[in-house]
Amino acid sequence: MSVAARSSGSRDFAARVRRQRLRRVLTGLIVLAGAVLVGLAAWLVGWSDALAVRDVSVEGVSEDRRADVIETAQVPVGSPLARVDTGAIEDRVAALPEAAAVDVGRSWPNTLTIEVTPREPLAAVRSGEVWYAVDESGVLFGESSRRPEGVPVLEAPTDDDEALVRAAGVAMVTGLPSAVRDRVESVRADSEADIRLTLASGATVEMGTAERIDRKAEVLLALIEKQEETPSVYDVSAPEHPAVTP
Repeated sequence: MSVAARSSGSRDFAARVRRQRLRRVLTGLIVLAGAVLVGLAAWLVGWSDALAVRDVSVEGVSEDRRADVIETAQVPVGSPLARVDTGAIEDRVAALPEAAAVDVGRSWPNTLTIEVTPREPLAAVRSGEVWYAVDESGVLFGESSRRPEGVPVLEAPTDDDEALVRAAGVAMVTGLPSAVRDRVESVRADSEADIRLTLASGATVEMGTAERIDRKAEVLLALIEKQEETPSVYDVSAPEHPAVTP
């Protein structure tokens, strides 16, 4: 091999080495830049006040209850939005009597959202001078000095551990067919198995549990049609064996 050929080969080898070194340097710089960007993004999201909580949006409640929801939520305004414990906020707001469900989320860059699904009032219960609305689960909410409008009255205990009794009463109130409901003056639930109706005629109807309401109502209507005079009690708690007390 000539001297010129050896010299040319040496130059090519040196060029390849330089290119390889350059690629390694560029690769290292790219990796370093990526790490810096990831770290910067993590700091921006998790620690910087640029993405901190500045606003709280509340949906699903009336305007006069919005302040109560925000106070109960205890949102750490000024803290990074990404680090807010949304589960803890949901638990606190869910403790409000009128909240059937709560969903807390993030609306970037600076807003925490609280969406409340309110309970549906199906009956009204009175305790002394205080009125409550009742939902299908027997939960009391909406304490007021005035009777809730648009729902029937249910006479039932208001103790916290009597929710199942109230739920049974609500099931009766909402389950009665209109042909019977239109005759009812009031509904009383003393236990899950002791629900009574007071008819506009003055008669009492022993309904028992809130099961088989349609069948019990059918039997009751048949008994009413047969009576020439209004009895004091109709007992349809066992609809196959109804009874009438004069």
